[in-house]
Amino acid sequence: MTSPSDDLRSVSDALLRDLEALVVAEQEKRSVAPDDPRLVELAAHVDAIAHRVLGLTHVQQDIVEDVHEQATEGGPDAPTKTIDETVRPMGAILAEWRAAEREAAAAEPGSAAAETARATADALRDEYRRAYETRHR
Repeated sequence: MTSPSDDLRSVSDALLRDLEALVVAEQEKRSVAPDDPRLVELAAHVDAIAHRVLGLTHVQQDIVEDVHEQATEGGPDAPTKTIDETVRPMGAILAEWRAAEREAAAAEPGSAAAETARATADALRDEYRRAYETRHR
C-alpha cells in the first residue's frame, strides 16, 4: 500500500510526462502537411493525452487535499516532504517502466504513440536509477 505522498508523487510525475508528451506531439503536428494522414493520427494522439492530463489533474486535486489536511493536522504519519523530495517505491516505478516498454514495442514504429511510450520508458528508467541510488546511499 502506498501513502498519499507516494500517490501525489506518482500523479505529479505522470502529469509531467504527459505534459511533455503533449508538447512533443503538438510540435510535431504543427509541421505536418494538411494532406498527410499522420496529421489526423497526431491530432487524435494530442486529444488522448489532453484528456488523460485533465483526468490526472482531478485525481491530483483530491490527493493534494488529503495530503494538505494530514500535514496541517500534524499527526505522526503526516507528510513533511515536498513532491520532489518524495521518492516513489521502486516497485511502482518498475511496473510503470515495464508497461511503457510493452506499449512502445506494441506501437507502430515511428508513430506518435511509439515515440511517447519510448520517452515515458526512458524517463521511468532514469527515475528508477535515481530511486535506486537514493535508497542505496
